Amino acid sequence: IGYKATKKVYYYGFKVHAIVSDDGYLLDYAFIKASVHDAKETVELMNNSHPTNHYLLGDEGYLGKDLAAKLKHMGYVFWTPYRKNMQGAKKHNNHQLMAVRRTIESDF
Repeated sequence: IGYKATKKVYYYGFKVHAIVSDDGYLLDYAFIKASVHDAKETVELMNNSHPTNHYLLGDEGYLGKDLAAKLKHMGYVFWTPYRKNMQGAKKHNNHQLMAVRRTIESDF
């Protein structure tokens, strides 16, 4: 059982985590139970795929200082958009990065 906070619903099933290059190529992916938090799978995927680009974009499910610190220690710069109700969201949510994220999301 997983929980989608943005829609406030519980669901059954699996989630897919994927690492996609900025030009749309799938580098690595994993299917996990819906109950596993998104951030837990990220470090393992990064260890497996070793992307050449050290700038990572994620969605709101990957927000968290612990994950950002782990990825920084691995040599990656990690950016996720802030939720609209978070302090500093308008300044942080760069429109160009959001556009890249939308392109990747449309691949799925």
